[in-house]
Amino acid sequence: MSIAVEHTAIKAPSTYQDWLVCFDMMKNVSGADTEVFDAACMGSFVGSDLTKNALQKQIVETVNAFLDKSVKRFIRNLNENIAFNELSQTELLFKRLKKDVAKSLFFTKLSFLPKDFRSDLENSVKEQMSGFWEDTIKFLYEQSLEFSNSELEDVLFLVKRIRLF
Repeated sequence: MSIAVEHTAIKAPSTYQDWLVCFDMMKNVSGADTEVFDAACMGSFVGSDLTKNALQKQIVETVNAFLDKSVKRFIRNLNENIAFNELSQTELLFKRLKKDVAKSLFFTKLSFLPKDFRSDLENSVKEQMSGFWEDTIKFLYEQSLEFSNSELEDVLFLVKRIRLF
């Protein structure tokens, strides 16, 4: 992958090696950085069936690693907010998670990938993240009832208005 130092622009990957570098950057990028994902969405690839299959495995691994990191950060920050009773940031945490999930779906724009692969992976991501999202809201709702926390109830009202997909 060609990374231009000037202007810190990241070029769209086109070779298998470019894609590996791009995936590595995705796994290690901060949640706020979208440049790598934007470049990946414009990427291309031409190769043998063997390298295409290897690329698809790398995409799955990258999406899983990125979402795992994002979810861990979300849980850590949510736990801190609850522990210190600083619930005002909770809505922002959910919005950040939503943005991360949207970034993780970069592969849906890659027309060189088989449609079935893109569709299956997209459905898997949406199913798993929707379950996590709903379970987290349910947990927070139960916490608000158990501890009669009206501030948490107010925050949940705002969070429920956010649609993951």
